[in-house]
Amino acid sequence: MELDKLEISLRRRTSWEAIDLGFALARRWFMPLWLLWLSSAVPLGLILFFFLYDELGWLMLIIWWFKPLYEPPLMFWLSRAVFGEQLPVKTVLRQWWSVVRPQLLLNLTLRRFNPSRSFTLPVALLEQLRGAARRDRLRVLGRNQSAAAWLTVIGIHLETVLQMAFITVVFMLIPEDLRWTSFGDLFMAPGKLGDWLQFAGALFCLSIIAPFYVAAGFTLYLNRRSELEAWDIEINFRRTSERFKSESSRRSLTGVASLVLAAVMVFVVPLISTPVDAAQQVSARDARPLIEHVLEDEAFGRYEQTHRWEYVGQPESNSSTDNRFLRWLENLLKGMDTTAADTNKTGINLVELGKILVWIIGIALVVFLIYQIINNSQWFSDFQSRRVRQEKNKPVELFGLDLRPDQLPDDPAAEARRLVAQGAFREALSLLYRGALVYLVTQEYIEIPDSATEGECERLVRNYRSKAEADYFNTLTNHWLRMAYGHIVPAEEPVIMLCQQWQEVYGNVES
Repeated sequence: MELDKLEISLRRRTSWEAIDLGFALARRWFMPLWLLWLSSAVPLGLILFFFLYDELGWLMLIIWWFKPLYEPPLMFWLSRAVFGEQLPVKTVLRQWWSVVRPQLLLNLTLRRFNPSRSFTLPVALLEQLRGAARRDRLRVLGRNQSAAAWLTVIGIHLETVLQMAFITVVFMLIPEDLRWTSFGDLFMAPGKLGDWLQFAGALFCLSIIAPFYVAAGFTLYLNRRSELEAWDIEINFRRTSERFKSESSRRSLTGVASLVLAAVMVFVVPLISTPVDAAQQVSARDARPLIEHVLEDEAFGRYEQTHRWEYVGQPESNSSTDNRFLRWLENLLKGMDTTAADTNKTGINLVELGKILVWIIGIALVVFLIYQIINNSQWFSDFQSRRVRQEKNKPVELFGLDLRPDQLPDDPAAEARRLVAQGAFREALSLLYRGALVYLVTQEYIEIPDSATEGECERLVRNYRSKAEADYFNTLTNHWLRMAYGHIVPAEEPVIMLCQQWQEVYGNVES
């Protein structure tokens, strides 16, 4: 993988920023992506038409069900385009079957209702993983990733809204003398022409949303891989290496000038130079305050709010809003039909249509919630009793630290202060950090995986605990990391302060 050829800028992004990046890519390369989708969907639709020309509802359902058949070519084209290789559409179509074939049966059956389909597709298509390897890979990539499921939910709603808008606009552009039905009957009892109009609108809207859906899922996948594999750091290292190579070649071309300059400096510098004191050697203990002073500068990170939304209008009463809505609805109904009878009929049909849409949206939300509950058991863990949660398997060791409560002293903070007085800073920080983890696992029931890192523990505390506790845990973790991995001996005063604050935050950990 040639990361230096990436067409996108790699940086730390949230999942929603990654989706926004995918939408930008879809807008940039919409035409080839759209043609690839139609090249797969239209032939299938023509074949099915010869068998189901009288059953347009079944025809549209089958075309919708086979969406996993149309999406792999888009993903394949995007995987090349983001690395600077924009393949012609006909080149992709020549190898269409080899792109679509991998795990096609599973994609059309068991995985059809997977709401994270756009996010998991690259694992099978690009990484060529299957079976246990695929499940392990998705378990790593999908950790704390729920944006892909919401992308599917939003995509379904956008397709529905666009289809209704398309049908409405086409119907309103038809002169009244040529309209074969009323607006309400167009949805409830459309007839042959209405069926064809709905079919055309559904196919058109599916093709419009598909490039954005696939591109957003692909950028979510790239963002997650960049986060796990540090692609941005690797690219910076490569650019630094190339810069050094160019500078070395430039030095070889200016070697003669350097020799002349050196000869001049030999004679000139002794005449104009002044004595300079040699740099003083600073011990690690004395250098620590200097380092902390430098890190306090704003250049090393700050929070800044650049803009915000603010409503500048006047609040309106609910009654006036309802009245305006009713007047608008009444005017709309009057504009649809010319006679009062048709107006009443249209109003009833619109109400029935609204009820059906509400039921469809409600059923979709219930199915989505059931799926999330099945695949994310931690969602309802808060409703279990504390006794049941205590019986869960808890990690007994993290980063080499023993997390069994019975191995802690009765007062960890007091024991840590005693160790500090003896100069055992590492043991003191280890005891404080271990006691904090035991408290979070045994008394706050925060689920910390055995494979968690110190950074992941910080994120869990930030998500589930108060800001004051999160700030303290962050400070304690930083001191522990510098001592454990950087072998930087802290000053006595900050460690004593951590001992005092530990007692205030956690108190005594109960076994």
